[in-house]
Amino acid sequence: MLIDKPRGMTSHDVVDRVRKAAGTRKVGHTGTLDPMATGLLVICLGQATKVSRFLTGLPKRYTGTIQLGAVSSTYDAEGQITRQDQSVPSATEEIRSAMNSQIGLHTQLAPPFSAVKVRGKKLYEYARAGEAVPEKHRRVLIQSFELIDHREGEISFDARVGSGTYIRSMAHDLGAKLGCGAYLSALRRVTVGELRVEDAVELDALDTIFKDPVLLGQYLMNTSDALKHLPHITIGAEARRSVMHGQGFTTNDISEAEAVPLAGETVLVVDSEGEVVSVAQAELANSGRPAAGAAADSNDSGDSPPGSASTPEQIDSDSPLLYFRSIRVLARTD
Repeated sequence: MLIDKPRGMTSHDVVDRVRKAAGTRKVGHTGTLDPMATGLLVICLGQATKVSRFLTGLPKRYTGTIQLGAVSSTYDAEGQITRQDQSVPSATEEIRSAMNSQIGLHTQLAPPFSAVKVRGKKLYEYARAGEAVPEKHRRVLIQSFELIDHREGEISFDARVGSGTYIRSMAHDLGAKLGCGAYLSALRRVTVGELRVEDAVELDALDTIFKDPVLLGQYLMNTSDALKHLPHITIGAEARRSVMHGQGFTTNDISEAEAVPLAGETVLVVDSEGEVVSVAQAELANSGRPAAGAAADSNDSGDSPPGSASTPEQIDSDSPLLYFRSIRVLARTD
């Protein structure tokens, strides 16, 4: 289910609201939004909690505003704000150039008030205890960072980023680049992969939706649609039984495929009735795995974008034989 999170609530607050409305504890989300932020929060219920890990790594798009001329202890409007003496640039091109300098794959410093862990302790725990906050750098991908408007020291932006990117750090780094300081003043998540906030449910409507089976059917997304970024393959009854008994299958067991599977790809496996069976990873059948009948391992994971459309006839004898090992079995036992 897609939820439009309001400002002032934590992501866990939203999960609690859904648990209460749905009457189940088996609820989780696929990526935290700070209390100050609004927008798309992807919620998994029941069996769907098993697939949250395959949604967490999807790219995201945000819109928001950044205040120039001041810095924040939290890199956003929730922290202690300190005005800076340096003048705020008025030239749009100077601001746009500084924003463009962040585009690409680079190392980003996590905000001091964040949930990233160092030595088993979250950074905000160091900060709240008045201790020196250790620096935590990580590699992030910023696909775009566009200037939408610039008025009276505040800019509005549109950003597309990879998983794990802190928009707060992008705002802080922009202020450092411009020499005037900056902090994130508003943020809204608008997409997660192909999932859009326009299709999300307002939190106040949850009780009504969960009491009405027709409405609930409109807003609950099936697993296959939620995982449409993964290539889909269809297997027959015999291969399905193998998966349900903890075994894998090979390319020869595929009856239909959206794209020719590649070694290392993560795929969504469905049966001939269209029921989701598992999420599996493809590997060369001669890479230490028997072609069939081997026990599945469930420790690895990965995300791969779907390839171009193909037909089953393209998976021919010239293609390498692949073994598909289930990462997560989703179908219920017969």
